[in-house]
Amino acid sequence: MDICLFGHRGAAGEAPENTLGGFAYAWEIGVRAFELDIHLSKDEQLVVIHDPTLERTTDGIGLVSDYTASELSSLNAACRFPGWPNREGVPSLQSLLARYYAGIRRWQLEIKTDASERLEVVCTILARQIANFDLGVRVTVTSFDPAALDIMQRTDAHQRLGLIRKPVQMEDIDLARTLGCSELCVPVESGSAPLVSGAHEAGLEVTGWLGNNSTQMERLLAWGVDAITTDLPSFASQYLSSVR
Repeated sequence: MDICLFGHRGAAGEAPENTLGGFAYAWEIGVRAFELDIHLSKDEQLVVIHDPTLERTTDGIGLVSDYTASELSSLNAACRFPGWPNREGVPSLQSLLARYYAGIRRWQLEIKTDASERLEVVCTILARQIANFDLGVRVTVTSFDPAALDIMQRTDAHQRLGLIRKPVQMEDIDLARTLGCSELCVPVESGSAPLVSGAHEAGLEVTGWLGNNSTQMERLLAWGVDAITTDLPSFASQYLSSVR
């Protein structure tokens, strides 16, 4: 059973999410596929953080877009993770790719929803960074936002794209194809075996998320997904080993 296992935001249930320390932890336990989130900083750099605001994951206050990349790197993005021994700043995408571009086999880089003019900047920078690190087909640019995927497709017609939906419906297969996607990301709460089968018939690879317990893993595997995203890669990798 050859299932690609993505560490969600590194290993969000085991280490501070979307931090260099969290990705280092994921690497050390054997994760070789990273999923992460991208926002645009005040000085137009791509930074790795999930929320548009800082409070949930850092000791900062306010909007990510109101801070420069340097200011974001000085925040503590591990302060909400109990027992983590080190301070972790909000990293730039550049710093993360520079560290892991040679070793990570698959990347899912999620563009978060933003104003269209800012998405144009995000996609231009992202296409350049993907090319600079020669990541090619190892990268899928994903988003919940069809506008972001449309802009990315216009920026680089050869870039692999993935549509994320929650809840997901059968018509999202057609939407993914219309947007030029190669992948559909399906939540465990609203997906189904017929939907996954329909996506495969349409030529789409399917990533199921999240596989954080045995019930979720069993369901996603029964649907026939090609990849699974998990907050708990230690658990998920052991589970996959046990059913191979």
